[in-house]
Amino acid sequence: MESDQHVMYSLRHSFEDRMLRGRIDERIRRELMGHSLGRQKYGQGGGLAFKAGELARIAIEGAFP
Repeated sequence: MESDQHVMYSLRHSFEDRMLRGRIDERIRRELMGHSLGRQKYGQGGGLAFKAGELARIAIEGAFP
């Protein structure tokens, strides 16, 4: 329910929670949230198609036409 209590950080927190519950890899979660890895980055991180597939698993049904 929309209210004055909902801010952009509410969306970020909800997104992080959904990814965590969806068991999305920590590296991918950090990249999508804009957080640093805190270590050397190797490889492509699975690539864009892989990340899109991971996010499709946590998509809210009927949210987007």
